[in-house]
Amino acid sequence: MMFALIDCNNFFVSCERLFRPDLSKKPVVVLSNNDGCVISRSNEAKALGIAMGAPYFKVKGLCKQYGVQAFSSNFTLYGDLSYRVMCIIEESWAHMEIYSIDEAFLDLGSLTPASRHVFCDNLHQRILKETGIPVSIGLGKTKTLAKIANHIAKKLLNTHIFDMTNQEVWLNKIAVNDVWGVGRRWSKKLLQKGIHTAADLAKTNPKFIKDNFNIVLMHTAVELSGTACSNLEYREKKQSITSSRSFGVLQTEYRYLAEAISAHCAYVYQKLRQQQQATQHLTVFVQSNRFRNDLPQYANAIDFRLIHATDDLCYLTRAAKFCLRKIFKAGVHYQKVGVLISDFKDKNIQQMDLFNQPGDDELAKTERVMSCLDEINRKFGRHTLHLAAEGCGKPWAMKQLLKSPNYTTQWGELPVVRLL
Repeated sequence: MMFALIDCNNFFVSCERLFRPDLSKKPVVVLSNNDGCVISRSNEAKALGIAMGAPYFKVKGLCKQYGVQAFSSNFTLYGDLSYRVMCIIEESWAHMEIYSIDEAFLDLGSLTPASRHVFCDNLHQRILKETGIPVSIGLGKTKTLAKIANHIAKKLLNTHIFDMTNQEVWLNKIAVNDVWGVGRRWSKKLLQKGIHTAADLAKTNPKFIKDNFNIVLMHTAVELSGTACSNLEYREKKQSITSSRSFGVLQTEYRYLAEAISAHCAYVYQKLRQQQQATQHLTVFVQSNRFRNDLPQYANAIDFRLIHATDDLCYLTRAAKFCLRKIFKAGVHYQKVGVLISDFKDKNIQQMDLFNQPGDDELAKTERVMSCLDEINRKFGRHTLHLAAEGCGKPWAMKQLLKSPNYTTQWGELPVVRLL
């Protein structure tokens, strides 16, 4: 077997630089929701000592001093560019596992060593040419070795492709805490037992690892020695979908919480429609800021079982607002509300109900309306058409003072090219 891990380099930063060539070779950071913490850094920002997860208010002075460009997270942009990258990979090779928004595993076992390198080089060039996103590719006999090979290519050799085959000596240069899946707690315990590098872990008796840690770490150790414990995993449809965001400013009024709940319903509805499923269970939850001891604390959730499975946004929104009215408490400064849907059914298979079965005409009408909504938003950009229940002003929205335009998904925000 032979696995390849394709990883987009500093993905969020690369997305921001794509339409800002003036930021090439300059320090850039991307911030989390509400501009809280650093979640992506350019190499130049890393060189300045800006740590991953650092609160922005702590590094704001450093950013100003060295001219670091900061961006609010723009997940609409990142998600669209990720989709384009993954489509190119899938077109190039069918045996693929999407691991995260910026990573994918490939099973290249059917290729010869020479053809593997040619394939990876061509794929790297195609992704860069068609999306502008730079990637690194690591090759190894197992997924864990491919992950380490990618780390070596990106962090140690500054190259696009690296193959771990017959180069296990590199494991001596990888600290055990840099091994995929080894967390801070495990790495501390491994160090206490004299296991300092990936090579040490690979040589350790698997039974010792299982007895002192667990079977997951044992599989990691076995994979480091070159024996694959897992193959590609093909994504199944989600069993539940959640949408929740902290408010930019604490909210006390019911109407603003209702608008936020409606917006969350629109998000889970979109994901549900993509899966071609319907939901029969809805959960709404609210939460105050537990760190504000000077304010009343409150958190609650309510479950609601729908009469019949549906993917009707209007119906879901009405049900969610009904639930919110049941758990809303006046005088509380709310930090977050959210919606979770579960108990999915195949939308093409209807469970009949003796008393509340909707008619065929009603179902057909609902499907036409929802399909029209989907088509308009697909053509002109997400949120072009939405329910009035979401409101317009949105004082509850996340704090995104440094957000870039949605260059690829909104007609009104397309980049403009000027001839000089």
